Amino acid sequence: MTQPAVLKGYRRDLTRELFEDLAALQCEIPEILGYVGTTRPKLEKWCLRIYRHPLEEILEAVRQDGLIQIRRASFDQLKKSATIISQQYNRFLPPRAADQGSREALAALTAAVSLPEEEVREVFV
Repeated sequence: MTQPAVLKGYRRDLTRELFEDLAALQCEIPEILGYVGTTRPKLEKWCLRIYRHPLEEILEAVRQDGLIQIRRASFDQLKKSATIISQQYNRFLPPRAADQGSREALAALTAAVSLPEEEVREVFV
């Protein structure tokens, strides 16, 4: 007869998925104990039964996965923020179609530079 993979606490039952979620959120052992409502010896026995490794070892391994998830979420949020910032910046730039006067001035300057020096003086005098 196999034992269930659930640790009965007085607040809630601890399943493997719940334990891994709490560890991925970087919860400390006292926080997990308080959330489930159990004692440390019971949690250590449960880890040995479920994972066949000590509590500290399993907690450290699962926390590494949580750190990767946090880094991934931070990177995704950074990409979203960069997009939002660039959209806000672009909103304050002048519209490209309204910039026709600047384009004409730039075209005149470019044309003037390619002219001989005497003709350039005539353009700007």
